[in-house]
Amino acid sequence: MSSNQLKPPANAQRISRRADLSPNRQGVWIQIENEGSEPTKALLSKSKRQVVDTLLRGPVYAASPVRISDIVHILKRDVGLDIETKMYPGDPDNGSMSYGVYFLRSKVTLLDKREVAA
Repeated sequence: MSSNQLKPPANAQRISRRADLSPNRQGVWIQIENEGSEPTKALLSKSKRQVVDTLLRGPVYAASPVRISDIVHILKRDVGLDIETKMYPGDPDNGSMSYGVYFLRSKVTLLDKREVAA
């Protein structure tokens, strides 16, 4: 996790509600390529699929009620995705605290859109 004194990039997606995530929850195989490692494959569905699809569109930050941090943690720990969290300062005059923006660093390729997860 890195700290940043600037504003998040203009393409950062603010997720205020579940409907702001990708609507696709069907299972899909992905190929993951991380620097210095052999490519791996994983099957994603439901919330994990929604978060990865959204990250593929650009950086993401979420309002507290949406709670994607637990999904990001699982994607990093169990699936092996390289997702960086950069911290940005809130506006102390408005009472907002610092917040994290997630950046997908892995190269992710959707392999088979017809696969259904069990």
